[in-house]
Amino acid sequence: MSKSKKSKKAVVQESQEQLEGQEINEEHAPPTIVEAGMEEVFPSQAEGIQEVGTEQTAEKSAPKPRVSKRPYIADVEILLNAGSHTKKEMLAFILEKYPTVSKGGASTFITDLCNIKYNHFKSRVVVKLADGKLQFADMVPAATDTPAPEAPPTDEPPDAPEE
Repeated sequence: MSKSKKSKKAVVQESQEQLEGQEINEEHAPPTIVEAGMEEVFPSQAEGIQEVGTEQTAEKSAPKPRVSKRPYIADVEILLNAGSHTKKEMLAFILEKYPTVSKGGASTFITDLCNIKYNHFKSRVVVKLADGKLQFADMVPAATDTPAPEAPPTDEPPDAPEE
């Protein structure tokens, strides 16, 4: 420990000695300091400034197009409108058409469609039909041909409220 303290003290003393040894001429400023109002641009600096400016504008004008992680969303929406595919059939369709998509990601996307919290199509609810096919709830045909099941009749009349 004492050795490290001594070396720190030695470094401080050396730096102080160097500062004392340097003479600063207050009348003449070093060439790196420019007086206020006196700005000088050398030709080599001007070229460098122009090159940097053109490089920055070229980078800003041509941003890279963003690649979608889920390019199959439009296709899934069409399938859900038709109501003709089960989850397995949709997954097979997606993986066949988009081989770069991960199976787990596509499967999770389809599963999440049935959950209102995670559904991609927030305004439209997806339901699973009796045959296992997925379809938007607003596209499910209403069963108007068959009457709604009625409650079975009871032998006892309903209780009348007492006054």
